[in-house]
Amino acid sequence: MSAHSATCDWTSEKEVSTPSRFWNLVTSIRHELRIRRALRHVSTLDDAMLHDIGIGPGGVEDAVRCGRR
Repeated sequence: MSAHSATCDWTSEKEVSTPSRFWNLVTSIRHELRIRRALRHVSTLDDAMLHDIGIGPGGVEDAVRCGRR
């Protein structure tokens, strides 16, 4: 196997086109909207429910954005 065949096409550097930048922006916005929706949902839980799932009242946003550690 040659060194060239061991590399992936997607790792080669390519110029990013405008539509790709646009879709990256759209994807980022959709991701942020999902996070905010989840934050609204989790913020409706009382302290006892948060404790049951292992999240403190101050760690809600971190848990939604990054997951529990």
